[in-house]
Amino acid sequence: MKASWYAEALYRALQGEKVISEGDSKKVFVRFKKVISARGHDRLLPLIGREFEKIITRENKNNEVVLITADSKSKSKWMHAYDHYKKEKIIPKGSVCREVVDESIIGGFQIRTKDTLIDGTYKKSLVELYRKITS
Repeated sequence: MKASWYAEALYRALQGEKVISEGDSKKVFVRFKKVISARGHDRLLPLIGREFEKIITRENKNNEVVLITADSKSKSKWMHAYDHYKKEKIIPKGSVCREVVDESIIGGFQIRTKDTLIDGTYKKSLVELYRKITS
């Protein structure tokens, strides 16, 4: 058995829905260690730790969420949108929020994840207004 397989299994177990508190995480780890010992793979524990760190690094890169606003004052204004999407589980559990100011955005916000874009900027409304005025 490869250490990376064990590390991946441990990571997925710790990300489960039943793991809510630190105590739950400790229970998962204790059970994991018992399984490793029962299989006679105790010598893999240091390697599993290193592989686990690699997985954490990889997942942190994938779990980054970017909140883009027009200026620094808008950050606090639009954090409620971020909180809403996190509550609705559109933003993944354990994600890290990075706030970015983009002066090309006139107003509103954008939330970007690895595979999702939530565009709450005023651009669409302004383009529609422009088309109505010019036509």
